[in-house]
This record gives sequence, C-alpha cells and structure tokens, in this order.
Amino acid sequence: MYCFLQTINFGMEDNISQESLSPPSDKQMLPLPLTALRLLVPPLRLASAAIWQTVQRKVVADYGILEEFVSMVTDIIPELLTRHQRAQLTLGLRARLILALCHQENAPDCNLVEPHLDRMEMLIRSWLKEVGGSNPEVSHLDFVDLVKKFLSSPDEREHFFQKVFHEDFGAAYDEAIHALMWLFLSKFENVLPVQTFHQVATMFGEGSCVLAEYVQSVSQCDELKILLQYHNDLSQLDHNGKLIIRGPSNQVILISDCC
Repeated sequence: MYCFLQTINFGMEDNISQESLSPPSDKQMLPLPLTALRLLVPPLRLASAAIWQTVQRKVVADYGILEEFVSMVTDIIPELLTRHQRAQLTLGLRARLILALCHQENAPDCNLVEPHLDRMEMLIRSWLKEVGGSNPEVSHLDFVDLVKKFLSSPDEREHFFQKVFHEDFGAAYDEAIHALMWLFLSKFENVLPVQTFHQVATMFGEGSCVLAEYVQSVSQCDELKILLQYHNDLSQLDHNGKLIIRGPSNQVILISDCC
C-alpha cells in the first residue's frame, strides 16, 4: 500500500547520503524586517530561504505552495533532481499536506481535500508518462484510494492515524523531505548565482533609466538606513585589517590600510 511514499525514506539515488545533504550550522543572526531583506537579498534567494524555513518548521499547511514551486522549476530545469527524487519530493509534499487535512478531530472537509487528491493524481500520471509506462510503486494510486476511504469511513481514518501514520509518515519521512529539499535548493542556488554589480550593469539596455528609477528611490527609503546600520562594516577586510578590492577579472586593484 502507498509504497511509492514509503520509499521516500530509503530511495536516495546517486549515492547521496543523508549526512552529505545535511545543512551546515548557520550562525544565528538578528532578524531584519522583510522590507529591508528585499533590498539585501535577490527575490529568488529570498523565496528559497522562505521555502527552507517552511520545511525546517514543518509548516505543513504551506507544503502545497512548495510542491508547486518545485514542480514548476524542475519542469524547466529537470536536471536539478533525478526523476525519482523529483517524484519523491513533489508527491511527498502533497501527500503530507493531504494527511494533515485528514488528521483532524472533526471529519475532514471533502471539498477541501479533493482538489489536493486531484493534484496528486495528476502528478502521479505525469510521472508515469515521463518514465514511459506503469510502475508498481504508483500505478494503482494506492495513496489516493486510501484517502478516499478516510473521507467515507471514520473507522478507517482512526485506525490509520493510530496504528500506521507515525510509523510510515513520522520522523524518518520528514527527514527525507528535509534532505531532498536541501538538495533541490542547493542545486537551484548554484544555477542562479548572485551577479556582481558590473555583471548586472552589462545587462542594462541602452535606454535604461535605472538611476532615476532605483537609486533615488532606494536612497530615500528608511529600510536602507536600517540595513546600513545593521551592517556596521560592509567592507571585505582580511585578517590584517586591509581592504581588498578586486576588478572584473578577479584581479586585485586596490589594497589599503583601514586604520
């Protein structure tokens, strides 16, 4: 039953270990207002950070947004994940959301759950078409059938959440989702690196009015002052207290004492 979801705990491909996917321990930083972060961080990196925070905090109610983002990105850049990893992550996120909607004291709202089941079926059929035929892990849509039983049988739902849920969809399942999302976001970040100011300048059109549109508006906003106060030292200092500035070809063009 629903074995395509059970394999999410054990199906890491390409010899990727759980340890290699574990994020480094980040230094705790003071929070900044989102308006200030928008000045500091490119939009896609900000989106990636929000996705990562959602997975870390297990905000399952937002897993549908995450699944749609992963599906959209991997549709365009499929090499970010293997087929199996993509199926595990997208189906795993959507399944976890569906189970959260069903795991309530009152009977689940069919009108709320059924659109997610439709999305689940679409993802499964799309993956089957991509791999070119039926697959014993997903061909019978066992998970969808199981949830449909929940909607009509309170006893089936109670038995599942008391006897099965914590074993098959507990900590190991969450850790696998966590690891796959880390892999996806890490590869996505490498595909879209942050450009330097001189690289971005070459992308402006001839008739661009960027100076008036952006520089004036940014310099007049309070968020920039907050950001500058937050970063009381924006220079790149080496261990000897020298400021090192590099040119477009990474050559050193200035070394000066900062005393």
